[in-house]
Amino acid sequence: MIIDVHCHLWGEKVPSRLWLEALVQFGVAVSGRDEERVRRKILEGQCDTSGDLLVHDMDEAGIDKAVILVIDVGLFAGVGVDDAVSLEEQHRIFAKAVERHPDRLIAFAGVDPRRPDAVKLIERAVKEWDFKGLKLFTPAGFYPNDKCAYLVYTACQNLGIPVWVHSGTELAPFAMTSTRAVLLDEVAAHFPELKIVIAHAGELWWREAAQVARTKPNVSVDISAWQFVLLHNPLRFYKELRDLIDIAGVSRVMFGSDWPATRLVRRINLTNYLNAIKETPAEIKAAAIDFSESEISAILGDNAKRLLNL
Repeated sequence: MIIDVHCHLWGEKVPSRLWLEALVQFGVAVSGRDEERVRRKILEGQCDTSGDLLVHDMDEAGIDKAVILVIDVGLFAGVGVDDAVSLEEQHRIFAKAVERHPDRLIAFAGVDPRRPDAVKLIERAVKEWDFKGLKLFTPAGFYPNDKCAYLVYTACQNLGIPVWVHSGTELAPFAMTSTRAVLLDEVAAHFPELKIVIAHAGELWWREAAQVARTKPNVSVDISAWQFVLLHNPLRFYKELRDLIDIAGVSRVMFGSDWPATRLVRRINLTNYLNAIKETPAEIKAAAIDFSESEISAILGDNAKRLLNL
């Protein structure tokens, strides 16, 4: 079973217009193309709130299941009430996508721990809508080791669900001040029974993420958003993946794509990223970097299957 543990559903107001504009401005900067053209391409090629486009890409790539993560940016400065679908409605949208594709999609709630009703919303998502975990998006304006987040961690530990926590870079106007992987070391030590996943394996702080996972048995990482390293420097991608596995342990590393973030970049779209993990190129093997079949199987699904109790 192949499982993508890190995907999203995006729309014009999901998670918010601010999110869409961040994508547009980034697209303009890296492509040099006209803003309206970039916006149209994103709306047509990356936005999907039904799950249909995601499942289409999963079928094409040969992926059995995917985790879809709600992102809560509602308390971030600049997000008005008319700029985003309400957080409850966003959860309903994700729940409907799972109902539409019950054998393929697994939904995770997304709640900013600063919300007064954060714990109640998480409990409702799990008990009423059958969500299987929680995503914390720290660039919205909080740190993962803030004490307000401890109430959320306690709730998740009591519910027996894992928590995915953003780490690494993020597009403007969001910042990465609160996204260092080492910030989760304290959390993991305080909540030893809570399953924690460091999203994006820390990206530029991947060594921190690897060391946290190595020393805290309840911590894993996913390699979503590592496609950009693969795109620009394949040798560095495979070397760092090899080191990540060796430091964190093969049982702590999971495949994730951050779909649909790189969907329009053909060389690193879902199919090609998955294939890059499945088969190490000859020139990389010639540099004495390789992965065993059991390691590939663990990363692509076995670890996630165990973590998600599938």
